[in-house]
Amino acid sequence: FPYWQVIRFLAPTILAGNVGVLKHASIVQGVAQRMEELVLEAGGPAGLFQNLCISSDPVADIIADTRIVAATLTGSEGAGSAVAAQAGKHLKKVVLELGGSDPFIVMPSADIEQAVKDAVFARIQNNGQSCICGKRTIVHADIYEDFSEKFIAALKAAKLGDPMEDDTELGPLSSEGQRDTVLKQVAKAKDEGCTLLFGGEKLDKPGAWMTAGLLTDVPLASKTGTDEIFGPVGQLYKAKDIDEATTIANAIPFGLGSAVWTNDDGEKEHFAKAIEAGMTTFNGVNGSKIEAPFGGIKRSGHGRELAEFGLHEFMNLKTLVHPAQELPK
Repeated sequence: FPYWQVIRFLAPTILAGNVGVLKHASIVQGVAQRMEELVLEAGGPAGLFQNLCISSDPVADIIADTRIVAATLTGSEGAGSAVAAQAGKHLKKVVLELGGSDPFIVMPSADIEQAVKDAVFARIQNNGQSCICGKRTIVHADIYEDFSEKFIAALKAAKLGDPMEDDTELGPLSSEGQRDTVLKQVAKAKDEGCTLLFGGEKLDKPGAWMTAGLLTDVPLASKTGTDEIFGPVGQLYKAKDIDEATTIANAIPFGLGSAVWTNDDGEKEHFAKAIEAGMTTFNGVNGSKIEAPFGGIKRSGHGRELAEFGLHEFMNLKTLVHPAQELPK
């Protein structure tokens, strides 16, 4: 992820004829430095791409610099708001890819066995630390008992271990601080009346380890129901029909991705129009692909990365009018 986050803005930036500077997260400075080296090794001239090994304090002054014409950020809502506010002071464009609490909806016509496998993967990929993880699993009442039994069993069985091993499904979080944040969210969920079915606990071993967990009975308007849990603790909802599934899916301030499992064409059309998100994947897991525009709406940010749309974010549109031509009226 630390490499991909850079590549997906850097590649179109260079293609568009621009140069770039990077202020990466403090915990991945080795990755940031390696990206600068890779650009040079590929034949890029000095200055084409530069890593700034700095704290967040000078960022406002960097954005204000007249040599900076636009900014893009992948990160938290708070960081995105700060960058957007600073860029706005100087009328500079921003592309923001922020948080998400994506719905993973399962309808009666779905392939239940495959949907269970993908729902588990969607919740714990990268140890639950992905903006497009399927964080809220919403299941139609007609299949809720069957699906939830299999989903809970599969989530409990996810193999915890060394992330360098191929068969590991769940490893440590990015930092002890992030792990502790998730644990506090679990405690808050209990205070709000949510039911912790299992897990969501700290492991007594060195590092940022915790178990996967699952919450139910989550009030939609609660802090648990509206916040993003950036770790391996999911939420499970029962929906009596397609309308309630849509209501639950949209009952959050975010609108990044979504996944819908159905083989009914009418339901696909409904969800394609009704879900408030920048992306919807049918019968699969949300992901970022080079050929598809990536980004969200609402408090998940604005603008797009990747594909032709992402390239155009880093270009200026210019209209050319020749004297011999008359513009259509």
